[in-house]
Amino acid sequence: MRLDSTAALFLLMGQSAERTVGKIEELVPSESLLLSPSYDLAPLLPESVRKATSAAETYRLIFVFENFLRAFVVDVLSKDASHPWWDKVPKDVQDEVLKVEETDEIKSWMALGSRDRSALMTFPQLLRVIEHSWKDGFSELVRDKGLIQGARLIVHLRNTICHMTEIPLEETDRIRQTMRDWFRVVAP
Repeated sequence: MRLDSTAALFLLMGQSAERTVGKIEELVPSESLLLSPSYDLAPLLPESVRKATSAAETYRLIFVFENFLRAFVVDVLSKDASHPWWDKVPKDVQDEVLKVEETDEIKSWMALGSRDRSALMTFPQLLRVIEHSWKDGFSELVRDKGLIQGARLIVHLRNTICHMTEIPLEETDRIRQTMRDWFRVVAP
């Protein structure tokens, strides 16, 4: 056997062993989760830390996509400066956002800072705004309402991951595909 083949086999065996060992629930994961500089949750709650690490990438994808849509909605609705973007948001969404805004005021002791109303809109509300204002600029940019339907399909996955439950890799791939579809048409 050549040296290259031996090295490749060694690497593959090592990666396989690492994956197998990583599945042992009692072992402390390699990633730490610090509450303070000296207090690591990984040795105390290894399975939870492992699951959190696994879920983090999916959460990051959702975080980026939802914030992209948020900026996209505000940008499109702000094109006509004669009317504030907020006035173009459907009344039901406005009412829901205003309730969240009131809660933010009550919780002003939390270090959240001031948040724009767009930051208070949920993922489904953003999709509702796009559909409601379709003729106000979204039809020219998105061009196919199928993208909205595709994004609606991942709302449940978004809620699942944001409510601290892991989702299978194939569902994370569904999120990736939805994002690729959007970014092919509406490039960030």
